[in-house]
Amino acid sequence: MTSMITRRRFGQLAAGFAATAPFAAPAILRAQELDVVRMGWFNTTTVSAQIAHVLIRTDIAEKHGIKMEMLQLAASPAITEGLVSGACDIGTLSDFAAVTTMAIGAPVTTVSSQARFRSGVLATTKSGITSVEELRGKQVYGTFGITAFQNAQDAMIKAGLTPGKDMTFVNVGPAELADAVGSQQIDAFFTYDPFVAFFENSGMAKVISQDLSPVIALTARNEFVEGRPDVLKRYLVASNEALFFASQNQELVNGWFRSLEPAKNIPLEVLQEASSYDPAWGAKTLTDVRAELSAEQIAKIGVLGVWGAENKLLPREPVVADFINTEIAAAADAEFWASGFDAASVKVLG
Repeated sequence: MTSMITRRRFGQLAAGFAATAPFAAPAILRAQELDVVRMGWFNTTTVSAQIAHVLIRTDIAEKHGIKMEMLQLAASPAITEGLVSGACDIGTLSDFAAVTTMAIGAPVTTVSSQARFRSGVLATTKSGITSVEELRGKQVYGTFGITAFQNAQDAMIKAGLTPGKDMTFVNVGPAELADAVGSQQIDAFFTYDPFVAFFENSGMAKVISQDLSPVIALTARNEFVEGRPDVLKRYLVASNEALFFASQNQELVNGWFRSLEPAKNIPLEVLQEASSYDPAWGAKTLTDVRAELSAEQIAKIGVLGVWGAENKLLPREPVVADFINTEIAAAADAEFWASGFDAASVKVLG
């Protein structure tokens, strides 16, 4: 069992900390001709954050003629603001956050899948509940307006329960949720990894439904996609290399992940379990890693758009196809798969 987590610490982990300055790669001499790519990221998204750490701490990006300027921000809303304001060229967003940029008509395009993660519906240990069907007449707590909420609603419907009639969802913030779960004052809740893994690993709750379809997407400013497509392709090849390197050096990269706030208090076993739900974390060959969004992932993003509009979480239902570009990622994947990339050739910078 892991140690208990405080209400304040959980809130920090769930929301992230905005860095006061960009978190840059170790100081080394760089050629003037390197193309600068400014990336917004946050340090509690499994696999996605490991990719960022590899790009920060190795020579992968530089080998592709890129100098990464990494801006560690406080989760998807802050990264969205960074993209819209022009502070970032690219940024990692949850799939629903990416849908939100589409619905508001932000000048950005979703260009690739960065990582996959798990959401879940959990029952507290004290409740004794072991299945979704047992939630009839119960309240299920969690934060509205996130992918895990849509996944939880879908789980209820699949179990024959009608939200608002057979059971009720209650909107609470992450810190309040941590209090309620820790004190076992509620019966059930929904969240996403690494918090699903944390609550189960701690013995406070049991997963009764999980969804492995959520995606951390990479979104880029339109001017970057249209004006520097070759740089974007080189970045995506570098990102694939970083992910494959991470999959082959999990202990090293997980240590990097846990070296920064707000991830320092995520237990190693929780981090490893949460990461394992992305199939690429167990990659054996280069073709196990891909940046291009699949047809299924795009369809799920469309579902989130419909759901968000119906639940008045979005101002309108976006035309998802107008805000996704798969061509550059597909080209990057083909180049990466044919490259013969050797993870052992990567130089760790410090």
